[in-house]
Amino acid sequence: MATSLLPLLPQLLLVLFALAVLLYDLGNEDRPGLGSLAMLGPLAALLGLGIVAGHPGEYWGRMLKVDSFSLFFQLLTYAGTFLVILLSRDYVERQPIHRGEFYTLILLAGVGMSVMASSAELLMIYVGLELMSLSSYALVGMIKRQDQSIEAALKYYLMGAVTSAILLFGISLLFGITGTTYLPDIASALALTKDIQGNLLLIAAVVFVLAGFGFKVSLVPLHMWTPDVYQGAPTPITAFLAVGSKAAAFAGFIRLLATGLPAAVSLWQPLLALVAVVTMTYGNMTALAQTNMKRMMGYSSIAQAGYILTGLVVFTPDSLAATLYYLLAYLFMNIGVFACLIWVANQQESEEIAAFRGLGQRAPFYAVSLAIFFLSLVGIPPTGGFMGKFYLFFAAVQSHYVWLAVVMVINSVISLAYYYGVVRQMWLEPCLPAAPGAAAGGTSRWSMPAARASTSTPPAAASSTPEKAQSWPEPTKPASLALGVAVVISLLLVLLLGLYPQPFFEWVGKAALLG
Repeated sequence: MATSLLPLLPQLLLVLFALAVLLYDLGNEDRPGLGSLAMLGPLAALLGLGIVAGHPGEYWGRMLKVDSFSLFFQLLTYAGTFLVILLSRDYVERQPIHRGEFYTLILLAGVGMSVMASSAELLMIYVGLELMSLSSYALVGMIKRQDQSIEAALKYYLMGAVTSAILLFGISLLFGITGTTYLPDIASALALTKDIQGNLLLIAAVVFVLAGFGFKVSLVPLHMWTPDVYQGAPTPITAFLAVGSKAAAFAGFIRLLATGLPAAVSLWQPLLALVAVVTMTYGNMTALAQTNMKRMMGYSSIAQAGYILTGLVVFTPDSLAATLYYLLAYLFMNIGVFACLIWVANQQESEEIAAFRGLGQRAPFYAVSLAIFFLSLVGIPPTGGFMGKFYLFFAAVQSHYVWLAVVMVINSVISLAYYYGVVRQMWLEPCLPAAPGAAAGGTSRWSMPAARASTSTPPAAASSTPEKAQSWPEPTKPASLALGVAVVISLLLVLLLGLYPQPFFEWVGKAALLG
């Protein structure tokens, strides 16, 4: 029994702490130390992962697999869960959110993500996906007094339910064709199929399964939920969906294509190449017109999914390693962006891009950090995002996908425009005194005139008026220690991945072998 439970040790520890948080919170919403207790969950899971790493193999009837690939994605999952809870501690104190349920659902979503990464069996992957999804639907709608949050949760749930059914139908078709849901056996059965491209049932199965995973990673045309959900969800949950959910879904995606469907590469490779181009182009072009920071990051997330997908399209060991490297960097640069966003929203009570006006003068640490995270998302050295895109670009060129590499570079240049819009607000626009009555109305704490605080005003319309700039208004609210720690951790790792990439790339290179 002990041997059988060993590979589940990290997940069991997360479940244990989820139950502990729920029981500790029972009957009292103001329990001290609830966030600290929740943070112990992913830390304990990381310790458990260190124990599990010494026992590679297949367990529970081959449903669970301990290998370098699953260990890598579990590490991403637990690190992302820890950082999201760290971001949430200050946020939940300011919002009408039931903390016990909030932290419990985050931990349970982390369990689902780690199960997805740890399995090479389709039904087990589906179970992990559903646990992650059901927890995420509830987390998106946690601010029950905001119509926007409830609307986002409803949209996410309805579209998620439909694509979940599509994915399950695709799995059933694959089972009907091959007689198994174990990915290596599916690959063996398909390798014996003579006419792959003429098998209409197999084509339908591949399309349905790809659609199910494509929804979770925000690929066009299954991206429609992303901007609305990102904008309406609590900001820490937006970060959680952007990093943890996306990484876990890509783990299942990569395992499916590399372990289960390599024989059908002629079916899915051209389709994914087209989807990658459309996804990154649509995401970047649409992000240019956004005035809300979370919505802009939603479209940015769509574009990033297109970049990541190029590694799967090229489908070589180097390209898969580059994909994992970029996902590693993506985790920290996105967490950093949303940590800075939470700090600004706490000060300005606004998530509009215009709320970042004068941040470079008011809080240079957060402004510099946010600028570095944006540089990483664009792919400019010396950041982890640059190295990730460089490895993806190099793998594509090496495999004669030069056109795909060129499209990726062009889209990276396009993305510079909307990230620059935020940087311009931070550094080139002066910090102006709050509009009369702003303090009483609970709006801006430092920078925007009333007209520029409007959500209908695009960031480009906020012109510089130095002659009106005066001394700083009242001091900003003190930043929480948790937010500062999250920014520092993210910043250090983004720079470390950019300046010293070799050991990390060797690590992801081993994980990309899926063994």
